[in-house]
Amino acid sequence: MVNVELKIDYDKISQELKVRPEILKRLILSFSQALADRMVKLEEALKNNDTAQMRAILHEIKGTGGNLRLTTITTAENDMHVAVKAGEEKAKLENYFKVLKQRVSELGQYLSKAAP
Repeated sequence: MVNVELKIDYDKISQELKVRPEILKRLILSFSQALADRMVKLEEALKNNDTAQMRAILHEIKGTGGNLRLTTITTAENDMHVAVKAGEEKAKLENYFKVLKQRVSELGQYLSKAAP
């Protein structure tokens, strides 16, 4: 698993979304905090082979992550989502989950370093 250099361009994204940078920062922080709960639920769904639940959770992550332009999250989410839809074996899904979990961790670390 490769670590990626996460950089959030608040000014650029704020202009695209037409929101003030400080509001965008709060939205991303809130999303990051909600991701922790979603990842627990996703891991449980994976453990139980509950593909419907996995797809629902991944869809939520894709929607909010995409709207906030968090490409490292949405790329990892998409890889897992495609694999779930394709009926990939559990071992492969677990690998995709590990990558997504790593990206979520990187986002949390980035935000904690960027906090005032």
